[in-house]
Amino acid sequence: MHPRSILLFLIISVFSFFNLSAQQAKKDRVIIGTVIDTSNQKAVMGATVAAISLSDTTKQSFFLTDKNGGFNFSNLSLGYYRVRISAVGYRPLIIDSIHLRNDRADFNLNDIPLNNQSVELAEVIIFVEKPLIESKDGNITFNVGESALSNGSTATELLKQTPLVTTDADGKIAVRGKEPKILIDDKPVELNAQQLQDLLESMPGSMIEKIEVLTNPPPQYANEQGGVINIVTKKGRVGFGARVNLYAGSRGQTGVSTNFNYRKQGFAVNLNAGVGYNEFQSEGYSNRTNIYKDSSNQLKIINNSFNKSIRPSFRLNVDYELNKRNSFNFVAQYNQGNTNNSGFNRYTNINRFDEISRLSERTVASEGRNYNPSINLSYQHKTKRPGESVRMVYALNFGQSESVRNFFQQFLNADDTPTGVDSTQRQTNNTRSNGYSINIIYDRPSANKKTSLSTGVAYYRNNSHVVLTTDFMKKPENIFQKAELLSNNFKFHQDVISTRVSMKHIFKPGFSFTAGSAFEQTNFLFELFRDNKTEYNRYFNILPFANLNRSWKNGMNLTFAYRRTMRRPGIGELNPAIDYGDPYNLRYGNPDLLPSQSHTFDMVAGKTKSKYFANVSVGYNLVEDVFSQIRTLAPDGKTTVTWNNVSNRQEYEASTWAGLTISRKLRSNISASYTYNKYGTFDKQVRKFRDGGSFTSNFSTNYNPTDLWTFTGAFSFNRFANPQGTVRSNISMNIGAQYKLFKKKVIISINTTDPFIQQQNRVFTYGPNFNLESYNRTQTRNYRVTLSYNFNKTSTVKRKTVDVLKSIKK
Repeated sequence: MHPRSILLFLIISVFSFFNLSAQQAKKDRVIIGTVIDTSNQKAVMGATVAAISLSDTTKQSFFLTDKNGGFNFSNLSLGYYRVRISAVGYRPLIIDSIHLRNDRADFNLNDIPLNNQSVELAEVIIFVEKPLIESKDGNITFNVGESALSNGSTATELLKQTPLVTTDADGKIAVRGKEPKILIDDKPVELNAQQLQDLLESMPGSMIEKIEVLTNPPPQYANEQGGVINIVTKKGRVGFGARVNLYAGSRGQTGVSTNFNYRKQGFAVNLNAGVGYNEFQSEGYSNRTNIYKDSSNQLKIINNSFNKSIRPSFRLNVDYELNKRNSFNFVAQYNQGNTNNSGFNRYTNINRFDEISRLSERTVASEGRNYNPSINLSYQHKTKRPGESVRMVYALNFGQSESVRNFFQQFLNADDTPTGVDSTQRQTNNTRSNGYSINIIYDRPSANKKTSLSTGVAYYRNNSHVVLTTDFMKKPENIFQKAELLSNNFKFHQDVISTRVSMKHIFKPGFSFTAGSAFEQTNFLFELFRDNKTEYNRYFNILPFANLNRSWKNGMNLTFAYRRTMRRPGIGELNPAIDYGDPYNLRYGNPDLLPSQSHTFDMVAGKTKSKYFANVSVGYNLVEDVFSQIRTLAPDGKTTVTWNNVSNRQEYEASTWAGLTISRKLRSNISASYTYNKYGTFDKQVRKFRDGGSFTSNFSTNYNPTDLWTFTGAFSFNRFANPQGTVRSNISMNIGAQYKLFKKKVIISINTTDPFIQQQNRVFTYGPNFNLESYNRTQTRNYRVTLSYNFNKTSTVKRKTVDVLKSIKK
């Protein structure tokens, strides 16, 4: 079935569901939740749960939790409620200030932990409704489940809507302009850049609970230059649950994803699977002026392309708690990408007399497949000393990528008539990779609970084998002949051994100091079979860090941080194979690249109140041995783009992120970041580098007129600087509406992407002897409908309403 037919079917279904739901005059007013044991995460059966109306405390509803720890109060009156939970052998728990109202008539309290302590004093929690964006101690939490844009989206699309997070035209993720460490459920993702991009583009947004941006990360990740992004997946309630999502978009987008979860007595299983199909069309041009001593000429290129992709994915997550001190986690993951692309390019060379000196047209057809399975196993042991634990994480991943590109170039006269000369080439790329890692993390607090030790050791190993074959069709025999100079065959191996130790001291509540250092040894080896040689390099680094944090009861917080960071070049930057996709612009990596290191100084100040939060950050970075993509002009009129180490760079950074609760129904958030790069005199005079600034911004708003409707809007604008110029992009827009019906088992979402302006990028590049302007527009406008159905087993134990005054009279 064509994607547009599926979209039409979903639209008809939407209006049918709206019509049926309009017949439901009365809304259920409910409070539901699951009671679990804090020590072992098991369900607490038979706990007494009371829902007490604060406007009339004589009217109370009681519920005994079922075998899954669940309770379900329904048909409640509007108003404020207090929920009181008690069970034999547990400390009583009170959840206060739950407000049932017309715009939100039901609350799911999810897992409610009871402490296994037989004391009379009850623990009191003031209930606060979860906003779309939260901020605490300079860190950001994007509650994906509260967004109308999550259904039908991918992890990549949701990251673009996260404050301070940006992705460039190549899919590279950055936080305040620097590359972060990506975690999934607190476990590091040890993949190369392309594998990570494939993983995030295939991960359904419906499986994500929240995205955490840790600008002030924990000690084990303190040396990451861009902080940490932690993607937390949904775990499900105690018992059985399942969800199915079906979506289709006007751009040709369609897909389905499913989720199954089961939790009981320390055992939990989450299974996610899905497949998505996408289409993109793009068009653009580039104008390059080549400047010589006595003349200049131009190269003008116009291009268009059509890209299709199918991305199936699978993820199995198993948690098992052997006892309250020992727990295991196992994750098996698989994602695949199948691509089919076609493109057209027209090249026009203009001489110094403004005459066409050469004209040609080139068509490109390519097919590609990649497979990325991985497994992750972790074990945690908690000792009898409170807060002391040891955690081990082992990860293993494989990857295989195959692509075939066919090029046909026809040369034309100035009047567009064929010259009779043409050229046919074929480029085949086969890459196999594997990697494994082991992390051991140990945390131990002192007896006085004011000083704590955190230490760990890690080992990472990555291997890649790349075989690139370029063939030219030999005429008149019409047979392909291998071009040795444009082909390559090599293996790449990299080892990283890291040891870390840090101490944290709490002077008093809200005032702490953390200091430590990481010690890293990196080895990498290139086996270049074509050239019959090897290239080996190793480097040792000491990476200290320190953090001073102060917070006050009025919501103010202040953080001063220093860290020494390192950015290692990956296979994408080191790969020496030549990309022949554009005969006038050759691209390849540089196996001689050195790592880039920096001294990073940051200050973050913020204030968090019930109605708003606001944060301001300023920083200074001294970056050594910067490596960046550099374009140079060769004497034959071609340009080469490769990676090179340049001299040091100074960075001045300022950013802000804030949120405002305008009302219970309406909340808005904004973030912006500006980084100014300043290069040395040699680079500016000889290489013609330019100082410049990068600006990123994001605005989002969430409106909940009722508990059934959610409206979300996200807008962003980015401008990136590079040593040779700038990249300008326009505003990106994503607007969504979500409606729940049939007791919220059915969810319908409508998303609109870039309804007014499609995504555009304009790049200006300046070299010592050339100027280049490039423009690209991608047809990102899309109207997507998502239909979701939840299979959740609810509690069946009947509740009873008690009028306390009547009972006393009797």
